[in-house]
Amino acid sequence: MADDLVAMQKTLIFTLATAGILTATYGGIVGLFYKALGDPSASLPLYVAPDVPDARQHRIPSPFGHRTKAMEVVKGVDLRGKVVVITGGHSGTGREAVRALARAGARVIVLARDVKRARRGLSGIANTSVEYVDLLQPTSIDAFADRYVQSGRPLHILINSAAIMATPLERDDRGYERQFATNVLGHYQLTVRLLPALEWAKGARVINVASRGHHAGGVLVDDINFHHTPYTGMRAYAQSKTALILLSIKEDELWRDKQIRVFATTPGPVPTSDLFAAGGVGHKPNRQVALGRMVAGTLRAVHATEALNLRRRPKNEGDLYKTVQQGGATATWAAVSRDLDGKGGVYLEDCDIAPVVPAEGRAPYGVKSWALDVNVANRLWSLCETMTGVRVPTNGA
Repeated sequence: MADDLVAMQKTLIFTLATAGILTATYGGIVGLFYKALGDPSASLPLYVAPDVPDARQHRIPSPFGHRTKAMEVVKGVDLRGKVVVITGGHSGTGREAVRALARAGARVIVLARDVKRARRGLSGIANTSVEYVDLLQPTSIDAFADRYVQSGRPLHILINSAAIMATPLERDDRGYERQFATNVLGHYQLTVRLLPALEWAKGARVINVASRGHHAGGVLVDDINFHHTPYTGMRAYAQSKTALILLSIKEDELWRDKQIRVFATTPGPVPTSDLFAAGGVGHKPNRQVALGRMVAGTLRAVHATEALNLRRRPKNEGDLYKTVQQGGATATWAAVSRDLDGKGGVYLEDCDIAPVVPAEGRAPYGVKSWALDVNVANRLWSLCETMTGVRVPTNGA
């Protein structure tokens, strides 16, 4: 009996010591991650500036919000018989959208540059398949689009979610700035080449995943490749995300009569996403990218997002960090919500239509006016046609 008591005491001491070590380690990791983010939002005052009145960009309102998870959006939604194509769907917020849409019964085709890695990321998710597409390789985009259109299948939902973020200046084989080429031109080409299949669906939706990062600046239409403008990774990223919002406006204008509606969305601030962790893919050493992804996965597993929010205590809801499950909600909502029937060409945030916010100042939500400028959208559209050589086919084509 005494031996049993001693054994129990030793077990208890070991358990408490282990818990203490894990707690200290967890707190240290969260603290280091918090410092690495360099996020000033915790010290910012409550944002109180009025929204800018706009005929299209105003809240519905929606039954969902900032903390909604992708799985919550598809409760009661039946997508059996529907086909979804998504880029960037094997990790992070894109993977959460895939999980939700597949759970609702859709057949989801995930396009990826690294097919093996994508299949590993989708392991255990039913109704999914992976096909090769490299958004920096136009021939790979055409190859997939040709196969899909030739199959005669309608495409009900297209989600353009893949992105690279804040990379050093680099140009693709055509001489185009790499972030614009990947985030914008690749998705433009994919969408236009899949247009026949979208039209066959008779009610398709296209979702271009943008970002609140568009607040950092508009599109440099006259210097899109930064030949004259000083380059920073975040400025180029902001340009690419603003461009996706502008393209959504133009695409919706062109295709609404074909029963294709187009939306731009933002996942919100998701510090544990793989996009954040691997923002320098192609520039960082592979081991550093792999380490970043491992850290992001670990932080997700230990619910670091919640711990970061407790530590930061931001005054504005829009500054609350989201989990990847929450980050995938708005794109999912854009794909399935009946509240959006008859609507399109708008920017969505927190599972609702985002209001327009003043161009000056730091708003923790909303869309800036430069991302809604129809004249710039028209110029950008012409630029994408010229840069890719891909144009919307006419009825006689």
